[in-house]
Order: sequence, then C-alpha cells, then structure tokens
Amino acid sequence: MASFGENLRREREMRGVTLEEISTATKISLRFLQALEREDFNVLPGGIFTRSFIRAYAKYLGMDEEPLLAEYQVTAQPKGDIDFSRLSAAKPLPQREGSRAAVLALLLAAAMLGGSYPLYRYSRRVAEGQQQKAAGPDQLSAAPSPAQSQPNQGAAPVQGSPSTQPTGPEATPVGAQRPRDNGASPNASGAAASAVAARAKGQSELTLQVAATERSWVAIAADGKTSFQRILNPDEVKTLKAKESFDVITGNAEGIILTLNGETLKPLGGRNVYKKVHLTHDDLSNPAP
Repeated sequence: MASFGENLRREREMRGVTLEEISTATKISLRFLQALEREDFNVLPGGIFTRSFIRAYAKYLGMDEEPLLAEYQVTAQPKGDIDFSRLSAAKPLPQREGSRAAVLALLLAAAMLGGSYPLYRYSRRVAEGQQQKAAGPDQLSAAPSPAQSQPNQGAAPVQGSPSTQPTGPEATPVGAQRPRDNGASPNASGAAASAVAARAKGQSELTLQVAATERSWVAIAADGKTSFQRILNPDEVKTLKAKESFDVITGNAEGIILTLNGETLKPLGGRNVYKKVHLTHDDLSNPAP
C-alpha cells in the first residue's frame, strides 16, 4: 500500500502539475511541499500550519481534503495541540517584606533630596545677602562722591582753554569781517536745485509703446531684464516702462512702430529685416518728422 507522501506525488503527477506551480498558487514554500511528499514532517511547522498546507495542496489538485488529513494523522501521528484552557493562571508571588521596605526607603530618600535642594538655595541666598550687608559701608566709603566725579560747574573758565573757545559759525573773532556771499542768495540756490530735481524726475522713467502693423516677432528688455518676447499680430499694441533704457529686437523691422514717451521714432528698416536698437533718454530728440 502506498504511503501518504507517495499518494500525494502520484496524484500530482497524474494531473501533470509541478510543485513549483502549487507553490506559486498557494504561496506555500517549495521546501514544505517537498517535505510533505517525502514525509519529512520534522521540516514542517506542525499543528494547524501543516494541516492548512495539506488542505491547500488537495484543493489545488481537486482532491478531497478530509481523507488526506486522516491519512496524515495516522502516518505522522502529530502531537496534539496544546489545550491552553487547562493551564492554570499563575499565582502571584508573595511580596517580601524586605523588598517593600527597600522601595519605601528609596521613595523616602528621593523625597528628602527633592525637598533639601530648595532649602539649600534659600540658605545660600540668605548668606549672600548678609555678606552684602556686611561689605556695604566699606564699599560706600571707597566709592567717589558725585561732587568729586563731576567738574566744578561754578568755577570760572580759564582763558585760552579749548572748552571756553566758541565754535561753529558764531566763532568769528571780534573785528574780523565775514566772507561775502558774492551776491548769491539762499532762495536762488534753492530754486536752481529744485529745477535740477524736476528735470531728473522727468527723465527717471521711460514709456515704450510697440504697435504692430504686420505679424512680427519682438523681444524687449527693460533696464537689461527681458520683459516681453513673443509674436505680435497686426493692430496689437504693447506698452512697457523702464528707468534708463530699452533693448528692442525684431525679425520684421517694417512691421512695428515704436513710440517713446509719446514721440514716434523713425522706422527701423524694411520688411522681414532683423533689427536691434538700444533706446535711452537721448533718443527722445529724434522723433519721426
């Protein structure tokens, strides 16, 4: 009569199934499947795990599971599962009086240490206060008085001393003549400075308007930074601002019209001509006729 393992192998081979296929489908290690067919039960984990392996093996081959489990029980004679209900609860160990006393002693020592530290800080603070009180009169006698540290404000100034000499615009000697202003009044100089500031403010910003008459590629950099770069369609207008300069590049010089601060500039060139121009405040004097 064939043994348990031989029956498993014979049924598997009759169906043309390999152990690798069963291992892949059931996720059971190939080593455990080989141990079942060799009846090497020491390799198996035993108990409910081995029985679950046999059930998966039989189910994959289409065999009846119960006869195989009964045959395994007879062949392997596995040890029965442990009945945990029979295990009595562990009795608590009696606490020794010595260990309880040691714990109480440790807790008492910790409490004493925790309370002694604030007392130590308080006593030290009191001792420092007493030392300061004892050293107070000596330190006060050694410190200079405010009258000694400050100069005598009621003493008459010595002639020729730098502290008594007047400084600033009012330090003109008696009898000396002040320099003349050569006819220039403060109001006149202030008006001139205001005019210069106004002209500088007027030139502090440039406004460029790019109008496309034909489809044109345009790239514009304001104060050295690229601000615009794309294709403009006919009748499309782009307005940009800068403080000092514009750099304009186009692939169709005839297809765009430039207006700087309201003044239309001269045409850049012919149709489909690549052109690059640099515009500043100086270009405002060259508008188109």
